[in-house]
Order: sequence, then C-alpha cells, then structure tokens
Amino acid sequence: MSKAKSIVPLAEQAQPTTTEEADTQSYWLLKASTAAKVGKFGKGAIAYAVTTDSDRLTLHIQITGNEGGGYFSREKVPFDAIEACLAGTETEQAFPSSTFKHAFSGRSSNNSGFMVAILRAEGLISVSATPGTKYEKSGDWQAWKASMLAEPGSLITEQNAQEQLPSNADSSSPSRGTLRLPKKKATAKDEAS
Repeated sequence: MSKAKSIVPLAEQAQPTTTEEADTQSYWLLKASTAAKVGKFGKGAIAYAVTTDSDRLTLHIQITGNEGGGYFSREKVPFDAIEACLAGTETEQAFPSSTFKHAFSGRSSNNSGFMVAILRAEGLISVSATPGTKYEKSGDWQAWKASMLAEPGSLITEQNAQEQLPSNADSSSPSRGTLRLPKKKATAKDEAS
C-alpha cells in the first residue's frame, strides 16, 4: 500500500534542520489540471501536474488523481522519456496508447491511457483517423515545453519517500495508491534462453 506524498508550499514550512535538508527535495509546480479519460468506458477525469526541477531544466508530468477508480503510478515522468517513446514517429503516424508504457517505471496498465488523456488535454496528441483506438502527434512540442518552463509556478518541497512509507500498524486503512507487483521469478526455461 502506498501513501500519497504530502506536498507543502515552501513558504509554509518551518526551517529544516540539517537532517531534514538532506531528505527534502524542491521542484516547481508549473500547472495542475485535469483531463477527461479517453477509454471507451472511462468516466471521470485524471488529475495531473506539470513540474520542473529546481533549476528549471527538466519537465515532468505526474498523474496525481483519478476520478472513478483504477490504479496508477504517481511517479514524476520526465517529459524526455515521453518524447523518447515517440522517437521516429512521424506527425501523422498513428500509435496506440501502450506506446507510453516504457516512460513509466510503475507497471499499472492504466498509466499509458492516462498519459494519453493528459497529452490530449495539453494539445500534444490527437485522435487518429486510423480505425481503432490510435493517436497521432499534434501541436508544437517545443513551443509547449518553452511555454511550460516560462510559467512562474510555485516552489514546492516534498519529504523524502522513505519517510512516507506506511508502517505495518497503519495497514488496516486501505490506500488507493500505486499498485506494486512483485517481479516475475526466473524459471529454468527463462534461464536456459
């Protein structure tokens, strides 16, 4: 069970001690918004945030909520990883939502579809005319990145993830966080390959 990270504006925090400084990370929240789900049976919206590092060099997109249920990964996905998923894809070339699964380290099957919803809301992809549920690049990705990095944003700090892990005593309360699956055990057949 995972617990959502608490996000506290820098101005509202007490002065950290030396130990706390080592466990605290700062970043800029540039945009917090919602996107309509794109699935055939999807109801509700996906909440997301566009963030950048404290030096304003790298953009990230983070899924922060899901109306209607379903697991997802709360990780900050580097925008470079999203672009890498589409490397070599022409503007009008259709691709499925699963194209984005490699941008995530989490393994929720909803991650890719939720990222498609976010990218559609940002005007970076659109529904393809190709039969089936496929998408294509649209909009000016470089201009979008430049405009996001130009946003004033809010400086945010978050405590180290180690402090956010639930204790065993807290296991009675259900969590709607990230589903974590155990890694597949290697079999003799896998080792022979």
